[in-house]
Amino acid sequence: MLVQFQFKHDIGGKKYHSLIMIGLLSLFLIPLGNIEPISEVRWQRDYKEIQKRALFHARSCGIKGDSKIIKRAFDYSVRFGMRWDVVIRWIQSESSFIPSATSRVDAKGLTQVMDATADYVGKILIYSGMIGLTKTEEEKLKNNRYNLYDVEDNLLLGCAYLKFLILCSENPEEAFARYLAGKRWIEFINSRYVQRISDGKPVIVNPFL
Repeated sequence: MLVQFQFKHDIGGKKYHSLIMIGLLSLFLIPLGNIEPISEVRWQRDYKEIQKRALFHARSCGIKGDSKIIKRAFDYSVRFGMRWDVVIRWIQSESSFIPSATSRVDAKGLTQVMDATADYVGKILIYSGMIGLTKTEEEKLKNNRYNLYDVEDNLLLGCAYLKFLILCSENPEEAFARYLAGKRWIEFINSRYVQRISDGKPVIVNPFL
């Protein structure tokens, strides 16, 4: 009735005002999903394509781990804002992508995390807001119910610890040496382990580039 009333009283320029109003109303009636520049489906398709490229690169570098685990490692590198190629080399050096790997000092799983370190990192994740935790993840960390031989739990805690060390170190080499040797890190700064993983470039990805 409002539109009809306006048409009955249109004189001169007021007619154009009514037409503009009708045009704006039409825009609001168009489903927003039809004018989004990138749909969720397309975003998922593009992400899967990049994930496949990461897996292909890992294979070309001689990494023989399970494809699903390598893809999950890629996912966690994205989640923590770290270069996926470095994360892949790091896990390869730690465990050769074997989820059940255990070291002589009882470091466990893909990223070779120790129990005490996992407890410490879990508290950092809960209280620092480093990343958004799911409700299940938060419950596991609060109650120490995680399993370091579980792929998801291990990647979450291992990647968090590595990211924490990178943020607290002067360079990537120091961070990887600290991850390997703790307080004795200075002795391992030039080790083959560090050289195999680090290429001297930043590990944390700048989301604004």
